[in-house]
Amino acid sequence: MEIRYFGWSGVTIQQADVLVGFDLFGDAVTWEIADDTAATILCLTHGHPEHCGSLRHFLTVPEARPHLATTHLVSSPDVVRHITRGGVLPPDRAHSVSDGESTTIGSVQVMAFTWQHLPLLPPGIGPKIAYAAHLLSHPIELVRIGLGGLGLPMNAPTLGFHITFPDGSTVLNYAEGLHRLTDPHEVESVARTLPAEVLLFAVEPEDVDAIPGWLEILHPSRVYLYEAHRPWRELFRLPYLDLDVYAEELSARFPEMQFSALTRPGQRIAA
Repeated sequence: MEIRYFGWSGVTIQQADVLVGFDLFGDAVTWEIADDTAATILCLTHGHPEHCGSLRHFLTVPEARPHLATTHLVSSPDVVRHITRGGVLPPDRAHSVSDGESTTIGSVQVMAFTWQHLPLLPPGIGPKIAYAAHLLSHPIELVRIGLGGLGLPMNAPTLGFHITFPDGSTVLNYAEGLHRLTDPHEVESVARTLPAEVLLFAVEPEDVDAIPGWLEILHPSRVYLYEAHRPWRELFRLPYLDLDVYAEELSARFPEMQFSALTRPGQRIAA
């Protein structure tokens, strides 16, 4: 199994000749990812700009043509309709799933579950005011980001995905759903019904203290961390994490688990 990071929330996992991509967004993503694969499964967790904002374009560029016959899309019905309008992908390769539903593509099973999105503002009145002030100090960039969401299915459900590969290996992409306000009953249900060896999720600085509790419940063997909104945090001069240091801290606390930080577009890790 190989993990590859593309920035934002974009990650691919390749197992043998099957590639599963999550939230592939931006210029770092090219069709080179699908070279030497028999099937490409693109999973979108939700309809925000940095998750599905460029996937429709990605599927329509000339470089996509040799790969489209073996490319599948999996997401909520609203996101699938948005991406595939005009017949970008035929119905048999556009898979709409809701909470608790699954689809099987070849010998790969993809199961969906819902989660609550990361809070927009940090805890505490003072930090909230400071955060908002940072945003408002860059009005042009703020407007540009807002315009980027126009026409997108912003209110589509937020989905996580549990992947089961033909050899029995399992991956749980919890995306942006593990944070200080996550419902413990939700995590317990996921741990019970969708156990996985590999866990993939986003961490924000305000939620580092909550993460160990979710790891104790989910108890994966290998954990891959990324900071979903790092480019925006740098743009607006908001605090962000040193993920390498945080991964080391978690390794010391959970020596039975293997932790890796996904920080650089193009980064590859053999799992």
